[in-house]
Amino acid sequence: MSERLPCGNSVGTEMEAPALALLIYSADSYVGYCNVLYEYLVAARWKVEIIEVTETANKPTLSEQQRTKWGVSFPPQIVRRITESELVNKIVGSNAGFIFLGIPGRKVFYLCNTLDRYFQLNPGTTITTGFPGLQYYMKFSGLFWRSFVDHLLFIDPTLCRLATRWLPLVPVRTANCVLLGSPRLKSIPPRKAAVYRKYIAFFEQNQVPATDPQRRELARRLASLMDSYPDRTLLIVARNQPGESSNHDAEDTKRIDRLLQLEGHSGEVFNGDWTEIVDQIEFALSVSSTALLEASLLQVPSFSIRLGSAPETQFDARRFFRRLGFERNLEELYTTCSMQPDPSAQNFLAPFNHAALFQVFRPRTVLRHKLSMFEIFTRRVCVIGARALDWIFRSIEVCRFDGKNNRRPH
Repeated sequence: MSERLPCGNSVGTEMEAPALALLIYSADSYVGYCNVLYEYLVAARWKVEIIEVTETANKPTLSEQQRTKWGVSFPPQIVRRITESELVNKIVGSNAGFIFLGIPGRKVFYLCNTLDRYFQLNPGTTITTGFPGLQYYMKFSGLFWRSFVDHLLFIDPTLCRLATRWLPLVPVRTANCVLLGSPRLKSIPPRKAAVYRKYIAFFEQNQVPATDPQRRELARRLASLMDSYPDRTLLIVARNQPGESSNHDAEDTKRIDRLLQLEGHSGEVFNGDWTEIVDQIEFALSVSSTALLEASLLQVPSFSIRLGSAPETQFDARRFFRRLGFERNLEELYTTCSMQPDPSAQNFLAPFNHAALFQVFRPRTVLRHKLSMFEIFTRRVCVIGARALDWIFRSIEVCRFDGKNNRRPH
């Protein structure tokens, strides 16, 4: 007997073979979501279209190595590429019953406003989006940019609880919050003990740290650290390699492997699925990467590298990892004697929960309609207010942590 899922062409009813599900992703960040949704939909005999959307037609498509890295199982030949300018017409013309928008939050907000104001979708069409990674300085704006869909997928239990408390207070319809967990962490196997672990993993961030001096300082510190581990190899887990598309691109001259070469050192660049070699990793390092939380859940001791005072970008979460107790000076890591994974990671990252997928396909209880002026105004006010909250939160965090640092004895 096939699994019964809600039909996108009706409200509050079920049907075994809905017309179409449209799964949309941009670059690499959201393809994990698309993959788990695709596997679930195909098993339930939905018709599925997968769309890779790019800013321009000449941007590279998802490479085979990126597909491996994110554990993608859907065949590449079923993926259709379109540009962002074609996306609205594709959605409206598809008559899809279920749509997943794997695009950045700001674009989700403007796209949903455009669809709800100017176009008439299927009355029962459900739209879903999700958070691809850690939210820190943009937690409120990131939330409200994405909150005017039908279902909002979370990997962070703390942010999910925050959204569940805040969104019902909004006087217009907002998303149903679903803690789906990280699509990468489909299982948490026990970590093998008493084995030689070849690698010290470094999860490279393309935009953190952002400046050339900071990245050169980071490379020097990594080179110094590896001098203390002559029997280990530095495994540089790259976000993407040159020529590959990513939501966070980097200049080739700023890549850590290039900068390490200038220091007379080298590392092994890895572009595959690092979770498959997790038992070969002694400990993991990064500067503000969600992968540190993933590694901690997989029982790998994980640390955020403390750098000198430096300007922060909106994607920077160094203060978050400092608050969590992950941050270390590299000099503290010259021995592995007392290294343990931090259990607090589970408060901010959940493993994938297959059972939660049923909530994602819950049908609408209210027919879709064109937005009223009150709804348009309220959505905009929510986003403006969220950006103000983010600014206040960031100011408080800077004062709190900088004040603590200034009070430290020299």
